Amino acid sequence: MEEFRCSYPGCDHRYSTKFNLNRHVKVCHVGVRFECDECDRKLSSAQNLQDHMYVHTGEKPYACKARGCKKRYRQISQLSVHRKKHRANKAKMEDLFVELKIKIFIDDKCEDYKIPLGPFTAENSILPPLLI
Repeated sequence: MEEFRCSYPGCDHRYSTKFNLNRHVKVCHVGVRFECDECDRKLSSAQNLQDHMYVHTGEKPYACKARGCKKRYRQISQLSVHRKKHRANKAKMEDLFVELKIKIFIDDKCEDYKIPLGPFTAENSILPPLLI
């Protein structure tokens, strides 16, 4: 298998395709205009440099706005991944409430069921099985 090596001084990256090598050169060498004062890492945009600086400061400026959630992240992409978990939990809770409403409608002897008030997580969202 042919190997493609980066020819920039001090760079020892190797790739299995010329496409990947060209992408590396474009991102890591040609488009570099911003340099981190802390670790000398080179970045291609002011936004990338700003996001990178959070690694050094420990700051996590991107906060989840879901009720009861206090998670924070350094990158907006990490927050986006986290938000998907909330959407999945919300869908699961909606399904459980529909199931509970059906049970209550069919059987009015449902004293054992307690409706949780939230905030909801995958761990605390399990209702007793329905006996229909």
